[in-house]
Amino acid sequence: MKFCKVVAIMNITDYNVLHIPIQQLGVPGVTVSMVKGFGDYINGFNPFGFSDNMKVEIYTTAKQAEIIAAELSALADQLTEGGGVVAIEPVHQLMNVRKIHSS
Repeated sequence: MKFCKVVAIMNITDYNVLHIPIQQLGVPGVTVSMVKGFGDYINGFNPFGFSDNMKVEIYTTAKQAEIIAAELSALADQLTEGGGVVAIEPVHQLMNVRKIHSS
């Protein structure tokens, strides 16, 4: 089975727009990190132009990645002005690492 990572970088205020559609898609897990950067919007009050953003990462099957990316892109009209980006990255190998509890 082929795996991919869906990455979305958007304004942190847009989490409220994204979290319900992500849950409805049955995503098994999601990581949200706070990041700084700039794209279409440049923060004139920051010497580097950076603004606060979020980076959403979802590891999933290649087929599901296309569906998730399309759904996130379809939300564009609900996002903060300046929007964001959605990318699908191939994953060479994905290992689920967890502690196994013994009785």
